[in-house]
Amino acid sequence: MKVALVEMQDFAQGTSSRSTKLVHGGLRYLKQLQVGVVAETGRERAIVYENGPHVTTPERMLLPMHKGGTFGKFTTSIGLTMYDTLAGVKKSERKKMLNSKQTLEKEPLVKKDGLKGGGTYVEI
Repeated sequence: MKVALVEMQDFAQGTSSRSTKLVHGGLRYLKQLQVGVVAETGRERAIVYENGPHVTTPERMLLPMHKGGTFGKFTTSIGLTMYDTLAGVKKSERKKMLNSKQTLEKEPLVKKDGLKGGGTYVEI
């Protein structure tokens, strides 16, 4: 053995237990218009998803949208549609746009003040 990771109070302590265990599809890169990166990470994620169904679980994520926020409903909808297309997301797992009532039903603890709605997308 050439490499060992020892976690007991070393510089990398707890990294294994604190991982989200998600195979990210690169949504954050879309914000920076790195379309090629989103497509590449989406293809790689699809390979893991198809070849390892026993270790992958689709998880629906919620992006709440508030008045004065960075992106509105229209921009968020376009962004999530681009993400779904570039990342090759299955039809059944594509984005869903929600009004404020639906958003609160999905996540009652989201800040209600200025809530305009939300968008959901799937991470693996």
